[in-house]
Amino acid sequence: MIGYETSTAHHDDHDHMNNAKKENTMKTKKDRSSSKQPPTQPIAEDANQGLLTMPEAIELLNTTRPTFYRWVRAGRIKAQKVGRQWRFQRADIDRFMQGEAPRIDLPVDISPLIQTLRKKIQETGEAACLQDLPKTSNPVEEAVALMIAVGFATKACDIHITSHSMDGNTSGVLRYRLDGDLLPVATFDVRLLPAIVQEWKRLAACDIHEKEKPQDGRILAEICGTKLDLRFHVLPACLGESVAVRILDPSAVCLELDRCGYAPNDMEKLRRILHSPWGVIIVTGPSGTGKTTTLYSCLNELACPERKLISIEDPVEYLLPWVTQIALNPIANVTFTTAARAVLRADPDVVFIGEIRDRDTLLIAQQTALTGHLVLTALHTDEAACALQRMIDAGSNPFLVGDATKLIVAQRLIRKLCPQCSVEETPTPGTLDRAASLAQEGGLKWHTMAHNFRKPVGCDKCNHTGYHGRVMMAEMLEVTPEIGKALRENAPVEALRAIAVKQGMTTMAADGIRRAASGETSLAEVLRTLGVR
Repeated sequence: MIGYETSTAHHDDHDHMNNAKKENTMKTKKDRSSSKQPPTQPIAEDANQGLLTMPEAIELLNTTRPTFYRWVRAGRIKAQKVGRQWRFQRADIDRFMQGEAPRIDLPVDISPLIQTLRKKIQETGEAACLQDLPKTSNPVEEAVALMIAVGFATKACDIHITSHSMDGNTSGVLRYRLDGDLLPVATFDVRLLPAIVQEWKRLAACDIHEKEKPQDGRILAEICGTKLDLRFHVLPACLGESVAVRILDPSAVCLELDRCGYAPNDMEKLRRILHSPWGVIIVTGPSGTGKTTTLYSCLNELACPERKLISIEDPVEYLLPWVTQIALNPIANVTFTTAARAVLRADPDVVFIGEIRDRDTLLIAQQTALTGHLVLTALHTDEAACALQRMIDAGSNPFLVGDATKLIVAQRLIRKLCPQCSVEETPTPGTLDRAASLAQEGGLKWHTMAHNFRKPVGCDKCNHTGYHGRVMMAEMLEVTPEIGKALRENAPVEALRAIAVKQGMTTMAADGIRRAASGETSLAEVLRTLGVR
């Protein structure tokens, strides 16, 4: 059954709700001698609006203002603004006292969206998800539960709910990110968007009445016995709020280096340096290129009772054995910089710093390595050689960069061809010439490579995209004495790359061409990912 649990505890004791009437009758009447209203007069509703004020609703429920406001913020009590004041329907208060969910009045029918989502789940072959849906009379709750179920059934990594103006009409759009690309699944009447966003906010323990500021939340869901960790984010936009939900399935993640898919030579190099007693290992690339999976796999490789491993993350995505994991908390001044300084006093053997974002964190990581610790971290650059230059530009000394850094891993994720529908391909001469040039410049011999090029077609198994799953293409630059000398001489990125290739590095572009030539992916996919025309 699909169950939910929010990361922020906003649920108060049900006994207090259910006994609110009883406690109210036992409460001693306050002295109202100074009030114009007689003490015996019952609570009055607003004469103009027929609504209860907040003090009247609080008195009726016999609770405190903070608790009441928390209920309102979480959407457990339906509220509305009259001017600058909150007002409440007596029927909604009575419904809450009976333990019922707030009534949602939808401007249009939501059943077409629900039917589309159910059909999508059936197409994936995961019909068991439909039988596992929660029993609810609220159609919005059902729609959101189905959105999560579709994400689980399609193995998507993200859910995106946005509104767009197309052909003069504004519509809500539901999309899922599969293998790096967004797949539209449903469109719906944009008038349903506020109710859908409100339900997502309620599940994520966000303020349902805040519509002008971004909000983050977390939802723990369970579908067919599988526990999902959903990271919720909402943004205010011109045509309505925009929702993005990251789907994390800990049970589907295999944090083993052998499963990362590196070339044999690269894997040998990574393992050799990973077991060094000290130094900085950097994994670099844009967002969504598998850096976190690689770093977690490295930690998992090193984790054992004989080593002390400490990680500093934002946020902690997966709990690892034998690793002390620290989540950032800016409110408490727990940042990458402050936490990294404190970690050194805890006598670690291995330190994982989630990301280098500024000069101070970079210098601390380098000093930590030079004092005899192994440091794993991430950096955002296009390629491995650029990471060396980026650290110098950030304020580090070239001597320090060359001495502290051991290995830089740059990577991308490319889509794999669907094994059910891909067919042989004969690329054009111009495309082959470009591929040959990239392979030879990247350290591979074009004429000794396999030439089993294939192209996508599309079928039901791959959602008619022609691709299913993703694979890594990467380059690993080992910082040798020759590269350290070039850094001290202010060599450009091109010279650093050339030295690394001469010493045996296969560039990321060459690795991608090799995978296309072996039939793992298409040549067009490699060139698209590299940004080569």
